[in-house]
Amino acid sequence: MAAKKTAVALNAKVKGKSSDDLKGMNYDSFWKSLIERFFYSLLKRALPELYEKADTKVKPRFLDKELRSILKTGKRKNRKNPHYADFVVEVPLKNGDNTWIVFHIEIQQDSGGGNLAERMFHYQVIIYSLYRKNPVALAIIPSGQRRNQRYYYHSHFGTEISYRYNNLVLSNLDDKELKTSDNPIDLALYAAKCALKAKREIQKYKYLRTLIELLAERGWSDEDKDDLLLFLEWIIDLQDENLEEQYTEYRDQLNEEGKIVYIRPGEREEIKEIKQEAEEKKAKEIARELLILGDYTPEKISEISRLPIERVLALMN
Repeated sequence: MAAKKTAVALNAKVKGKSSDDLKGMNYDSFWKSLIERFFYSLLKRALPELYEKADTKVKPRFLDKELRSILKTGKRKNRKNPHYADFVVEVPLKNGDNTWIVFHIEIQQDSGGGNLAERMFHYQVIIYSLYRKNPVALAIIPSGQRRNQRYYYHSHFGTEISYRYNNLVLSNLDDKELKTSDNPIDLALYAAKCALKAKREIQKYKYLRTLIELLAERGWSDEDKDDLLLFLEWIIDLQDENLEEQYTEYRDQLNEEGKIVYIRPGEREEIKEIKQEAEEKKAKEIARELLILGDYTPEKISEISRLPIERVLALMN
């Protein structure tokens, strides 16, 4: 099968794009690309009642400008956390109306950034005050332990506030159901679960093989498979060179059999380089914030931000 050009992050084509054009490919970009591509599939999985009323013949509208207005009102640390992805989407309804959805995606187990319930309530308050809209809210989170409360409650001298939102908790989803589902978003969610469980490179390798085998079995379009393959490989993040070579050979074997869409090696290297640039940019942001606080030694800042000590010292000059 001839190699097919793939969509890269935000469904942009690699051809004609310089490295500078694609530096925005980061955590948010990959999730936004996935949600844009499989929005109604996600709606069917996470909010089935809304899915039934949505006009799936009309594309949803991602409200980037509105999101920027919301984030400007938030605390700086909440806008900088590298483990979050937040989106506001306008969903057309069959009755001719529309509704807004606030998505909060928090996949990494060790991510911080404050109280999730308070964060979701904050979004609700800002959207209503700015736009007089009561959005549907959905948080996609890794486990049902610390963050599975689903509501914000506050009581103060007789004044009470109670706000409840929707949670899609990865740990509550059944692996077998996700693996056998015909819904494309379920394979992506299963990959996110695998990424959480994979502590060693050999585990990542095994998960990747399983994931592309599942992808090969599906009758989805080449374009859907193309974007899903890109997401699967990004979120699993196999780094061992020997295992990556074995995986690539196996993936290419499946591709030659006409089962999945091939991502060209040149594109793969460019994606890897851009991802490293994005990670370094985030590390610098964290280091700068810690330097401003003035409470940490350069060595401690290097440990927290994962930025080499020499880069931290350079930021101090």
